[in-house]
Amino acid sequence: MDRKKVVRYVLIAVGVLIVILLALPLFINANSFRPTIEEKLSAALGRKVQVGDLSLSIFSGSLTASNLSIADDPAFSTSPCLTAKTFHVGVEVWPLLTSKTLNVTSLTIENPELNLVRNQQGKWNFSTLGGNSSAQPKTAGGGAAPIPEFRVDKLELKDGRATVTSGGKPSVYDNVNLEASDVSYKSQFPVQLSANLPGGGTFQLDGKVGPLNTADSSLTPLDAKVTIKGLDLAKTGFVDPGAGISGIADLENTLASKDGVAHAQGSATLTKLQLVKGGAPSSIPVLVDFIVDYNLANSAGH
Repeated sequence: MDRKKVVRYVLIAVGVLIVILLALPLFINANSFRPTIEEKLSAALGRKVQVGDLSLSIFSGSLTASNLSIADDPAFSTSPCLTAKTFHVGVEVWPLLTSKTLNVTSLTIENPELNLVRNQQGKWNFSTLGGNSSAQPKTAGGGAAPIPEFRVDKLELKDGRATVTSGGKPSVYDNVNLEASDVSYKSQFPVQLSANLPGGGTFQLDGKVGPLNTADSSLTPLDAKVTIKGLDLAKTGFVDPGAGISGIADLENTLASKDGVAHAQGSATLTKLQLVKGGAPSSIPVLVDFIVDYNLANSAGH
């Protein structure tokens, strides 16, 4: 057969295949998978999860939702603790097309708005995520339910904003980005987290987290390196403004949290440091090596 004809037939076949792939989403009702997605995520998180209208992309292998909402712990608020206008669910395309089987491989949340709150008893509103919330069943012996099944190859939060309230004025962290791989409640997995700090500066965490603490997810083990640049002590929201403490801090430390105790060890460079209200800031940098042990449950340490 003439080579030109072979090439032409191949190009025609490829063109037909592309047309078929482009047309397939027209014959598949993507919204038919919405109840399954909501049910699986709600069961995994122990919170009601709602997603908006879904669309299917064959080439990216994903279902895209127009909205995402994750309920807060009812002890804190009736409003969602996380909302987003775009939510991508990565799926295995072939099982989806041939048997309408939904195998989730990744979750990507774009521009999420997070509301993180710590009450006077020291509990965070995310403490019951994935754990022993009122929605989780108990075992026959009355004990805590086993760790729920949850596993995805990749989890991402892109360009989010977190409002953190812990006994004072809320602090806002912009450009929040999180990436985790091989995510499972039952094992340790790698995670990277970065954000812009209130009042300027940046935060970056690179390490491993897990397995999930079902009694209180805020006490889940963590082993990571933390780097902070340009932290404005007077604008963090964690220092009493009336104390007169101010300055800019750069920190590098390791952070290991296990059994409710966080151990941090590293060094800090403090510039323009002021420790007394009305005093003058230091004209030279102050270098500090530190070791901190902090009890996460009762907010005490040394």
